[in-house]
Order: sequence, then C-alpha cells, then structure tokens
Amino acid sequence: SPSNTARPLQAALASALAFSIGAVLPLALVFLAPSHLLIGEVFGSSIVFLFVLGSLAARAGGAPIWRGALRVTFWGALAMIVTAGIGALFGEVP
Repeated sequence: SPSNTARPLQAALASALAFSIGAVLPLALVFLAPSHLLIGEVFGSSIVFLFVLGSLAARAGGAPIWRGALRVTFWGALAMIVTAGIGALFGEVP
C-alpha cells in the first residue's frame, strides 16, 4: 500500500491517545496555576495540547496533519464547552 494513503484504524487509535494525553497535560497545570487564572489556563493549554497531539495523531495515522489537528482540537473544545455548560446548569461552574 502507498505510504501516503490514510490509515483510519491507526488514525483513530492515535486520536484516542491524543485525547487522553490532551486531558492529562492540562490537569498537571491545576497544581501549578494560581487559582484566579485556573480556568483560562486549563482551557488555553488544553486547546494547544489538543492541537499538537492531533497533529501527531494525524501524522501517525497517515492523514493530512492540519485536518487531523483541527478535528481533534474542535471536538476537544466542543466537549469542554458542553461540559462547562452542563456544569453551569447545575451550579458547578464559577
């Protein structure tokens, strides 16, 4: 098979790994960031980490790097926004 052909199974596994690592890295900032900057720093770092890890996942899966990076970043950001919205509905977000 040609080396420039997308490998969907590898891309899916790499994306799942990217989402997992993308969650762990910002969590580490919880211990470092001042409490008044916590939400912004965790959100911002999550976006950066998801973009970088999405790029790596796309490369590992043989998919276009920008498309993979944007896909992982978009869905990760959407998940964070939906989660924050649900938390706000139940009074769990400041």
